[in-house]
Formats: sequence, C-alpha cells, structure tokens
Amino acid sequence: MASRKVYLVDTENVGTAWKDILPQKSSKDVIILFYTEHSPGISYMDLNVIREYPMSFDMILCYPGKNGLDFQMVSYLGYLIKTAPKSEYIIVSNDTGFDSVVRFWSDREIEVCRKSKSELTAPQKSETEDEDVRIMLKEALSETYHTEEYLEKILQMIHNYSVKQLQGLYFAMQKELGAETGMEIYRQLKPQLRNIYKKIPK
Repeated sequence: MASRKVYLVDTENVGTAWKDILPQKSSKDVIILFYTEHSPGISYMDLNVIREYPMSFDMILCYPGKNGLDFQMVSYLGYLIKTAPKSEYIIVSNDTGFDSVVRFWSDREIEVCRKSKSELTAPQKSETEDEDVRIMLKEALSETYHTEEYLEKILQMIHNYSVKQLQGLYFAMQKELGAETGMEIYRQLKPQLRNIYKKIPK
C-alpha cells in the first residue's frame, strides 16, 4: 500500500465534488485540479468548505478542446508516475474512458484507480456490506455473471445509482456491459434490486 495518494481531478466532469477529499487527505497526499474555461464555477457553500483547507491543492490550467483536458491530465499522470512510481494515483472523474488508462498502469504494477463523483460523496461502505451485496448478486444472476470482473462492475454501478434511479442504472449497464448483456443482467437483477439496495448505506 502506497504511503502517498495523488488525486488528479477532472474538474470539467466532477465540478467541486473533490472538496470531499479534503477532510480525509493526509499531509503527504496531493490534490491536483485540472481545469479549463469550461470547468463549472464554485458555489459560496463549497468555497466556504475549501477555505478551511488552505494550501491543500494545486491547480493546472489546461487548453480547451474535445477531450483536451483528459489528454493533458493523462499526459501529466505519466510524468508523475515516472518521478514517483510508488505513489497511489487516483483519477477523479465520472468518465469511464479513463478506465483503460487504469488498466494500462495496473498491468505495469502501478497503483492507479478511478473514482467517480458519487464515490467521493457517498458514505464509506464496509467490506462486510459489499460482501452481502455480492452474495445477493450471485443469487440473482446466472453463473455466467459470477466472475469477479462482472461482479465488480455491477457492484460499482449499483453504488453509483440509488434505488430511485433504476432507469439510470439500466442505461449504465447497457453502456458498460454492452446492450444485450446489460439488458439481460438488469432483467435478472430487477426482482431483487430493492432488496439489494436495502443493504447499501444511504
């Protein structure tokens, strides 16, 4: 486990959700905000929270353009990994396109992951709670979908949506798992979804 975490924040995508990192950030950790003229503004409420943690983050202005910030952030990630390969790198974005970058570096034994906006703002979940949900997923799904890869993706999507956002969950499954597979998995889970969500902290 790395002793230092480096957060690379896609502000165009997650806005000011990164502020929720500030209370849990250690003195060694680094938050880098990548922004352009298209990044959303900061509300007074959020600004008041951010003011409590001065000197806790860096900011890098990026050139705008289609996926411009994404390319510049990934380029900077490579530079950081070269200079400090033993740190843990966390891409803060809802954009699943970064997942291929995560896999690329993970294959090279570099600690890189992506966290979505909802993962930053959601209550911390325990391993026991997740294990209970995994058991329920296996009970609801056919064996084809019992692999770790499927279960992890499904579990993550369930955490990203609430029981009041089942249509969003349905479309997310189709996007992430393919139209036919996503539809089939949702169809199998649908009768148990409300019970599954009872196991997830609000």
